[in-house]
Amino acid sequence: MNEINKDIQQFLKSRGFLDSKKSVREHESLTETGIIDSIGLLQLVDYLESRYKIEIPMEIITPENFDTLAGISQSVITLKK
Repeated sequence: MNEINKDIQQFLKSRGFLDSKKSVREHESLTETGIIDSIGLLQLVDYLESRYKIEIPMEIITPENFDTLAGISQSVITLKK
């Protein structure tokens, strides 16, 4: 698991979206499993922008990019370049 995925999981645990003893698989849907909702997604976007000093355009916040750890991580990596 890469650093971004670990950061996301830690964020989800610290905000109460994910039980501290559980983890999320890289390709597991965050919305279908009920881990995160639209408000939580906005909080996650704010966290990622601050943590990685990036700006996440609203148009890339799609299920393909922001529903799994793998998609979110890849989006952050792309935006950091």
